[in-house]
Amino acid sequence: MLLMLAFPRGELIASPWVVAGLAVLAAFFFLGAFTPIVCALCCCIQIVVLFNLKGVDAAHLLISVVDTAALGLLGPGGYSLDARLFGRRRVVLSTDASSDLL
Repeated sequence: MLLMLAFPRGELIASPWVVAGLAVLAAFFFLGAFTPIVCALCCCIQIVVLFNLKGVDAAHLLISVVDTAALGLLGPGGYSLDARLFGRRRVVLSTDASSDLL
């Protein structure tokens, strides 16, 4: 969806530098590199573009903003570049029932 912002109907409406920047962000998404930062940048870009759209295109972009925010909150997957660089985090919940009562 991020790259479709630059090619809305198959035509290039943005400068080549903008397209290159969006391609780099899309590559970071694909690799799972710096996921929270990339998601925040993409949400900001999509929200700015959202103010200029109307109708069905705006609805699709709004869903994309929600998806991007959800990905940012969930974080990268276990096989992502972030997991390789920073280690995989696992949440271990206590199985001791008596500690919940205190």
